[in-house]
Amino acid sequence: MAIGVKQEEDFFAMNQRTVTAATRVVFMIGTPIAQVRSPLLFNRYFAEQGIDRVMVPLEVSVAALAGFVATVREAENCDGFVATLPHKRALLKMVDEAGPTARALESVNVVRRNPDGRLFGDMADGAGFWNGARGAGFEPLGKAAVLAGAGAAGTAIAFEFAQRGGRKLAIWSRADGEVDALASRLAGTGIEVVTSLPDSLGGYDIAINATPLGMDHAPGSAFSDDLVATLPAGAFAADAITEPAVTRFLAAARACGLRTIDGRAMARGQFELLRAFVAPDE
Repeated sequence: MAIGVKQEEDFFAMNQRTVTAATRVVFMIGTPIAQVRSPLLFNRYFAEQGIDRVMVPLEVSVAALAGFVATVREAENCDGFVATLPHKRALLKMVDEAGPTARALESVNVVRRNPDGRLFGDMADGAGFWNGARGAGFEPLGKAAVLAGAGAAGTAIAFEFAQRGGRKLAIWSRADGEVDALASRLAGTGIEVVTSLPDSLGGYDIAINATPLGMDHAPGSAFSDDLVATLPAGAFAADAITEPAVTRFLAAARACGLRTIDGRAMARGQFELLRAFVAPDE
């Protein structure tokens, strides 16, 4: 049955947000970008709170990053952006000022544009990950963790683990030099660092994937199924990947009866940190 114009207008009024020329904009950038969850969380929040602001996901290549940042500086209706891989380390040199965590980790994943066009950056990956883990029932104090991935996200997770009282951390990375660099950053924090992937995870409370392995464009797992099976009963397996929600790594952990934390928990865990930084309530 055909519907009239008024019914159609009512339908769209109930089911769509109206974006006008007055709407404030924040971006979510990276490559690939299709897997990110932040736009859903941000836009739902803006709609529920009646805030005239929208988050737009944008595919930005490495070559295009500097041009994007320059555009944001001049875009007076843009409040900033959130960044995912592979831009976090490059952004530190592109912002005008950075918070203490970003400086310590030499990495930025959230940028606020001030009214004068100056850009302030910070890093929320580590706190976001562990806030999400806490929501799932895991507290790092006194615990031992094994971490796959020592890039920007992995470094942030490791640093925050140490800050929250983690006892021991084993680190593995596919990239030459990343493990030693991360171990150096953790020097002086009091945490015991192992710079290799153990043959058995029997002495660990949580295994964490902070690599792209498990995403659609990078299938596989940083942890073999046999190694996952060595985690003790009651241990956790956590993945920073948001899409797919259940990676091969997490599927193997679930098959062993382990508790799992998917990447969406990290997204939820850092949402409030990111929102308060780049898009405070009006």
